[in-house]
This record gives sequence, C-alpha cells and structure tokens, in this order.
Amino acid sequence: MHLFGHHTEGYFEMEILGKPFPDGPTEHAIAWGVSTVALLLMAYGLFAAVRDLLRWRKRRRVPA
Repeated sequence: MHLFGHHTEGYFEMEILGKPFPDGPTEHAIAWGVSTVALLLMAYGLFAAVRDLLRWRKRRRVPA
C-alpha cells in the first residue's frame, strides 16, 4: 500500500458525527485516488510532449 495512505490522517484530522475522519480504509482510498490522478496527469503530459515533438519535427521537414 502507499506510504501516503498511512499519513493522510495527520492532514485531514477532523470528526464527522463524532467519529474520526478519515479512518483506515478511507485513508487508502484517498491515497489511491491521489496517486491515480497524478499518474493520469503524468501520462497525458508524456503523450502531449511526444505529440508536440512529432508535430515540430514534421513541420521542420516540410520545404517552404
């Protein structure tokens, strides 16, 4: 499991209806959610960089 999931309680320490939030499973769900969003953004950034590089190289090859 992600190390981040075990430390989210320190960031989000609060009570909802007299119960501590987040509890163990919620901490892990938050960690998975944050990790998934970060990985998706990195994947899109890599895709966009490759796409732009290929467009730039194609535009350079076309004789004016």
